[in-house]
Amino acid sequence: MVARSQLPDTARNPSPARPRIRIDSHPAGDNADLAAAPDRPRLLDLSDPPDSLSEDALEAIVAQRKGILKSLGIEDAGPFNYPDCGGARTRRARDATQVLPPPKCPADISSYITVGLPYRGAAALLARARPSGAPPPDSTGELWTVLVTESSVGPGGQQWRQYVTLFRRDPASDRLVVAERYLLSWAE
Repeated sequence: MVARSQLPDTARNPSPARPRIRIDSHPAGDNADLAAAPDRPRLLDLSDPPDSLSEDALEAIVAQRKGILKSLGIEDAGPFNYPDCGGARTRRARDATQVLPPPKCPADISSYITVGLPYRGAAALLARARPSGAPPPDSTGELWTVLVTESSVGPGGQQWRQYVTLFRRDPASDRLVVAERYLLSWAE
């Protein structure tokens, strides 16, 4: 569903100019953050924690994702690297007379997306991300929660966004549809 949402809507625009999209078939981290919403933020741990899935199950997920990406014509690749291209807001100067050097960014827009391991059900993190007063999702059907991270780079700089997304199985089509999506963090 995440990969399909990145494809252009050709019904509205028959010849869209779409940015180059890469989606990593490897899950981005473990879903331990979705299983519990701690009261206090945890310390940043730069070591890679072990996944809660067996190696065989992880390989099956990667193989399935590779097939989906190939069928949709989306590149399966890792992140891009533009160390001399700053954030989307780095060109702003406090002194209007100061001329900033042009960033060393690519001429075309590229996007890189990672999708975390799926968590069965509505994760506790959703309750913290949901605006106050918003009703909880309909829990009568099959629900899945995932963390989706989107990075993009282009002539204007780089930006990074992380979302928590809740999918619900649509009984009419038997497909997963987005029930809720909330921005958790970003960097520009």
